[in-house]
Order: sequence, then C-alpha cells, then structure tokens
Amino acid sequence: MSIWGYRVSVKWITITVVVMMLGALAAALARPAPREVTLVARGMTFYLENGDLPNPTLTFKAGDRVRIVFKNQDRGIQHNFAVPSFKAELDPIGWNQSSDVVFDVPENAGTYEYWCRPHMMMMRGQIIVQE
Repeated sequence: MSIWGYRVSVKWITITVVVMMLGALAAALARPAPREVTLVARGMTFYLENGDLPNPTLTFKAGDRVRIVFKNQDRGIQHNFAVPSFKAELDPIGWNQSSDVVFDVPENAGTYEYWCRPHMMMMRGQIIVQE
C-alpha cells in the first residue's frame, strides 16, 4: 500500500490504528465518573432527592463533570431542567418520568442560574462554581 508516495505495509497501518484506539480507550477510562446530583420537581419547585429545601443552591468545583438526574413528581405538569450558561438542557418530561444531562462545569468561578424553562418564575436556583 502507498501513502504519500511511501510504501507502507498493511501490518503497520493495522498496528497504528490499534494503538490509537487503545490510547483513546485509556483516556476515556482514566476520566473519573461524573458527580451525580438528583433533583426532583414537586409542588412547582426543585428539591434535592430526599431534601426539603426549595430550589437548592448547588455547589461544584470548576472543571467538574456533573450528571444531573431530574425526576418529575408533579402530576399533570411537564417540567424541564436547564442551565443556559453551561448549554445544558433537558427536554420537558411528564409526571413520574426522569431524564438526565451530563455537563462540564466551566473553569470560571461564579454564580450561575438553573431553571425550569416553562416555570422559571417559581422554579429557579443557583449554581455556585468554586475554584
């Protein structure tokens, strides 16, 4: 086989591809699992699962990888979860449904907002990003 005018054996191409795939797999496996937070919608408010503080403030470290699991316990109402600053948003879900979104927390420390887009006047909270 010829690549850019050089003769290269299929064996070397195969070895190169396998090494590259193994490197990509090793990088993926080395990344820690995302931090998981479960939020529940009930009474037109966000709560942490097993929590009683409405619209809780979530705190993450800059650069964290986070998985938000969102459960809707409001019968007859659709809700979603969105963090526009992080470009993270779930499609609306109905009663007794759940969904999740994984995102990387930005490197910039600060305070950001999350909300339920259809009910953002009542269902909104803050995310604090620490250095």
